[in-house]
Amino acid sequence: MKFRVLKLLIMLFLITFLMAFTIVRNGDREIDFSNINYLDSKFKFISIESVDKMLKQSDSIALKLVKRDLNLKGIEKIIIKNSFINSADVSLELNGELGVRIVEKEPVFRVLNDDYYIDLSGSIMPLSENYSERIPLILSEVDSTELKSLGMLGNYFKNDIFFSNHITGLEIIDNEFLFHVNNFKYLIKMKDLSDFKSRFNNYKVFYKTVINDSILVKLKSINLNFKNQVIVQKR
Repeated sequence: MKFRVLKLLIMLFLITFLMAFTIVRNGDREIDFSNINYLDSKFKFISIESVDKMLKQSDSIALKLVKRDLNLKGIEKIIIKNSFINSADVSLELNGELGVRIVEKEPVFRVLNDDYYIDLSGSIMPLSENYSERIPLILSEVDSTELKSLGMLGNYFKNDIFFSNHITGLEIIDNEFLFHVNNFKYLIKMKDLSDFKSRFNNYKVFYKTVINDSILVKLKSINLNFKNQVIVQKR
């Protein structure tokens, strides 16, 4: 009986020792930053090579980093410092490779005068040498206080099948918002962006009602400043 207990204790000791040895050895494994697995990441404005270079040149990451010293959250913070990246999720795969999921920022307006994008969160985003997004142009200066509202408005346009092809540009003149539309010369006028979804929905109903008439080519402007009304001005 004592022999069986002793044998069991020896086996338990060996198992514990092997597990501890494996953990220590696994913790000493070096992380290879030259072979990063980018998971479900769609690159448009930046390239994989630019992210690799950013990680390799970071002072926060040693060239030879062992697994036990790996700070996944720290790597994520380094990645999202890039002006084109919205979020990053870094994980360590079973084979020891780094897995990185990157979500780029999504622009909704391009400010033509100052050459930058406004993304859907209302943040400023630089232009990219790799890709140019086809989105409405803002043809005037933009006040920083308007960025958040413009981000929400642009996101609304981008996710609406009708407006994504219909609105081509925007001018902000004397605190009035003037929208340019595709294929017509009239402007859509709004004094502010409050309740813009309801007002643009009224416009959409009006447009689809008269699209087969000749009235649209005769218009100078369409005013959406009145609740539940669309006021037109002819040329």
